[in-house]
Amino acid sequence: MFRILAALLMVAALLAEPAAALDKKPLSAYSRETWTTRNGLPHNQVNAVTQTPEGYLWFATWEGLVRYNGQDFRIFSPKNIPELRDHGIRSVSAGNGGRLIVATSRGGVSIRDRGRWKTYGKEEGLAQNETMAAIEDAEGAVWVAHESQGLSRIGPDGKIRTYHAKDGLPNERLYAIYMDGSKAVWVGTADGMARIQNGRLQAFNEAQGLPHGAVYAMLESPEGGLFIGTHHGLYTVRNGEFKPVPGFPDEAVISLSIDKEANLWIGTVNRGILRMGARGLEALDAKDGLPNNRVSALYSDREGNLLAGTNAGLVRFADTPFVTLDNYQGLTDNYVRAIAETADGSLMIGTSRGLNRYADERISAIQDHPSLKDDAILSLAPAKDGSVWVGMYSTGLINWKDGVVRESIDVGNPLYGSQIRALLEDADGSLWVGTSRGVYRKRGKALERYGEQNGLPRDFILSLHQSRSGRIWVGTANGLGYIENGKAGKLDISKYQSAEDVFGFSEDADGTLWIATDRGVLRLRGGRIDVVGTAQGLPVATIFQIVSDTYGNFWLTSNRGVVYVTRAEMDAAASGRIARVNPVSFAEADGMGSAQCNGSAGPAALRARDGSIWVATAKGVAIVQPDELARYQVAPPPVVIESVMVDDQAVESEGLLKLPSGTRKLELFYVSLSFRTPEQIRYRYRLEGFDNQWIDRDQLRNVQFTNLPPGRYTFRVSASVRGGPWSKDGASLPFEIAPKFYQHVWFIPALLALTALLVYGLFRARIRQLKAREVELSGIVEERTRALFEKNEELEQLNQRISEQSEAFARQARTDALTGLPNRRSMDEVLQQEFTAAVAAGTPFCFALLDIDHFKRVNDTYSHDAGDQALIRVAEAMRRVLGDASQGRRRGSDLCARWGGEEFALLFPQQPLPEALALCERIREAVQAIDCSDFAPGLHLSASIGLVERADTAHHERLVTKADANLYAAKNGGRNRVVAG
Repeated sequence: MFRILAALLMVAALLAEPAAALDKKPLSAYSRETWTTRNGLPHNQVNAVTQTPEGYLWFATWEGLVRYNGQDFRIFSPKNIPELRDHGIRSVSAGNGGRLIVATSRGGVSIRDRGRWKTYGKEEGLAQNETMAAIEDAEGAVWVAHESQGLSRIGPDGKIRTYHAKDGLPNERLYAIYMDGSKAVWVGTADGMARIQNGRLQAFNEAQGLPHGAVYAMLESPEGGLFIGTHHGLYTVRNGEFKPVPGFPDEAVISLSIDKEANLWIGTVNRGILRMGARGLEALDAKDGLPNNRVSALYSDREGNLLAGTNAGLVRFADTPFVTLDNYQGLTDNYVRAIAETADGSLMIGTSRGLNRYADERISAIQDHPSLKDDAILSLAPAKDGSVWVGMYSTGLINWKDGVVRESIDVGNPLYGSQIRALLEDADGSLWVGTSRGVYRKRGKALERYGEQNGLPRDFILSLHQSRSGRIWVGTANGLGYIENGKAGKLDISKYQSAEDVFGFSEDADGTLWIATDRGVLRLRGGRIDVVGTAQGLPVATIFQIVSDTYGNFWLTSNRGVVYVTRAEMDAAASGRIARVNPVSFAEADGMGSAQCNGSAGPAALRARDGSIWVATAKGVAIVQPDELARYQVAPPPVVIESVMVDDQAVESEGLLKLPSGTRKLELFYVSLSFRTPEQIRYRYRLEGFDNQWIDRDQLRNVQFTNLPPGRYTFRVSASVRGGPWSKDGASLPFEIAPKFYQHVWFIPALLALTALLVYGLFRARIRQLKAREVELSGIVEERTRALFEKNEELEQLNQRISEQSEAFARQARTDALTGLPNRRSMDEVLQQEFTAAVAAGTPFCFALLDIDHFKRVNDTYSHDAGDQALIRVAEAMRRVLGDASQGRRRGSDLCARWGGEEFALLFPQQPLPEALALCERIREAVQAIDCSDFAPGLHLSASIGLVERADTAHHERLVTKADANLYAAKNGGRNRVVAG
């Protein structure tokens, strides 16, 4: 603690090098994201924040308790949780074993334990329903701070004890409650504070060194003792000694938190956020972009984000790889077009409203000339004499040094009003000026122009570069040009994915030239051009700048952020040694003020002397230090299964989920509880017991299974962020689907055994009867023989009937009773046979799943009888389309089946995908044309179909999975369509 206190007495030294901004990141440089009612919060004032063990964030607001999973806000209030007696939530804290302790404004305290709620109010024994805060101690007791009636303790046995002023509380109006590492409970009151341990209560106020008035917040210091937020500033207590923090303002402190770097964050009533750490005492308030100056909640989550609840929204501060300099740090305009580093290490920043200089961690506006103050700065170039050339949109060219404009041009100069987008001082000291009217070579006052008539591809110049050989490369809005020995020429790059715009260059030590274009990156080596674009794995087509870091790897700027790619991968992809690169993308969530980087002027990105990468964006300058990237590596994010739907009904999913026989649809919803870059999280799943291969779901957070056969399964899902490793454990859900009675493995053998036993019994009975009659009626053998013959005929007829009944049972087990089509069991056998035959013969084979759109509405709106009629009509339509013509070894009408519910299966043996697709379209049109007026007036049916071709699929079950995925795509694409693939 004393080391932190000593930091308060220092003012952070302002270092001369820009790297200092990255070594000790100031509070103002943290990435910020604000959530309000526009984003889903029910109320803008956030009173408290906590995180439960599985990773959910919980927010206390005046309009309910909020759970956040990184994607969605879920609101808990009396409307959906009857046990919550008030929607005004003052405090929320995490208890033991994932329990959630919720203090409400007028509804007592509610406890959530494994999804179940229990509430304690005045009726249950609390001193009053009005509560300010509540926590759970290590023994499982819940401590409740009341608004005006002291302190209540709810024991693990449910018994409640209340502490009042007569018990030693300095005041019965309480504001905060906290448990320290020694298991002592501290209580902040309107007049000092109290400490309770082992049943003993100690009171502290002015007599012990606290200021007069309220105590609002308490937090244990990593070095022992407590920080105390009071009505008159920040105090500490250690070994029973209370002291004010030296130099801290007389300001009410209402929230406290310590981040992963041991910085102390302090929320105030009127001064926003203060941070105490290695840079001294920093401040950030509404004028710096904070939504409101009252900061009622501070919380550091597991990922190192700092969450600040204000009266006007919740702010997430993140220590991200990128730092952004914008108008809050002093830029005259956020739209930055050009950056250049000068000989003294300062950075010149050209914006749409003038020139700025960054030095000693401060930004100053250059106002030594009206153009430098007001015009749009498009280009910058440091000169060998320490000056800086400045190219502007309207007013031409200026040479500036140390506050003095040494040269400017007037209206009559050809450069005036010519949009100077590129500047280059070459090896012999000549200045090359790229404009919208061509390239000018400036030597002294003399100007020499090069344009289309001289051999360049176009007059509109975007970039300039001098190669090691001395050639001047010229990037234009219509191709790549060059100037050498006073002559201009061009290279045709249009054949490389139709590239035209050339925005920038980067040259290797061996002379290899990398070129940023609107169709990716071109590599020019030894007279040969190769391309690395979206086909080779780049996430975007248009690349503005290529910056090589100190390790030789590339940082590419684009309209969708900054892309990092290793040079080795870029080289291998350009040479064709690998098919795709593995880029890492950075955007707003990584600290960039805007993912829209700028081009068409420049330099719009550079590597500074300290190795940091500077990027011009639509909202300031984004800076990243590649050496610091390792500490921002994100671990595989945790995943939870949030909900399960069975036949469109929500079910509880703890332990083994047992589903009844006939279950048609199972849908699972999952999410990764990562809050820094949720938009970069990808998911994959597998269903053990059905398909053990992982299925990539990209960013989809749900999966649906239909008509799974009976059996036991385990669903597993894992996540990955920014192309990193997949979470090893992920989340899983075991479940089993019970079979129908005839789907048990014993059913057919038992039926056959029963039939044989019946026949045998009849036979034995008849033999005994004949023998008895032979002894008794030996005299009339002939008559009895005839009778025996008649009885034998009866026995054969009985055997025939038994055989017919057995065949009827078999047909019933393989035929859908409603539609008369084969059922799924029958289709599974035919599918396996035809698939195996197609693989062996190498013939085409297609399979499709058809699902009636919005079928549930038919049952709900008309009746189940109408739904049955709709199924029958759809079956008849499929038979009509398929007809009796042979398809392979079978008739067309035999190749459709009821798959389950409103879903049908279709086989197309020996038919390639185009023919199968045409049949599917005819079936879809036939379904759409069904006249339902006789059983459901006003009903119009349609169907979605997922069609797949065998291709290289190794197993028929994989074919079903792919068809189901295409069916899911048809549904998502608007229904009443065929999706094939």
